[in-house]
Amino acid sequence: MNIHRDTAAMLALLALALVWALPARAQPPAEIATIVQFHTVCNNCHEGECSGRLSFNSGAEAARSHIERHLGAKQHDVQVAALFAMLQAVKESCSHYPVVPLRPAIGTWQAAELAPWRNAPAGAYFIPLGKFAAGQRQLALEFDGAAEGNARIDDDHMETIADERLCRSGGSTLEFDARADTAYFLHLKSGAATLRHIVFR
Repeated sequence: MNIHRDTAAMLALLALALVWALPARAQPPAEIATIVQFHTVCNNCHEGECSGRLSFNSGAEAARSHIERHLGAKQHDVQVAALFAMLQAVKESCSHYPVVPLRPAIGTWQAAELAPWRNAPAGAYFIPLGKFAAGQRQLALEFDGAAEGNARIDDDHMETIADERLCRSGGSTLEFDARADTAYFLHLKSGAATLRHIVFR
């Protein structure tokens, strides 16, 4: 048994539990903000580096300077521990960190419910879409202005299944063939533009 690794894992789980217990504030709940931060910044470099053999014995504190350098600000201990735990989980499972979608991906998701899934400084979104009924699906994205970047959908094992360069017109559509037993995730770089809504067809 690796005592250091077990201790680090227990501290990270405790940190995540504390995050859930924090009182509600005007900003997005910390657990959502941390997941979005991880997938819009950290995973840009670490995605695909999967291996159950990777070592995390150094603990979260050893990764602090690396985390703060890439996030551009000093981070609270809870945030550092949470990001480190997410990285460990993603690298060891080769899948997305478990996260519940807004609600079933049908109809329209409006701007207010999409807002917590945006990392404003990075001009990016990470949105868990959940599962779809099997078959050809479309996601129509509408922005409040000209969006510059790209939209990508991947599955629960981080395999890209749709990728679209965003148009300056303020909207874009992604199409893909959904499998009923698979969860999907939207990665979106839109710059200053924010989502007005997503329409599922």
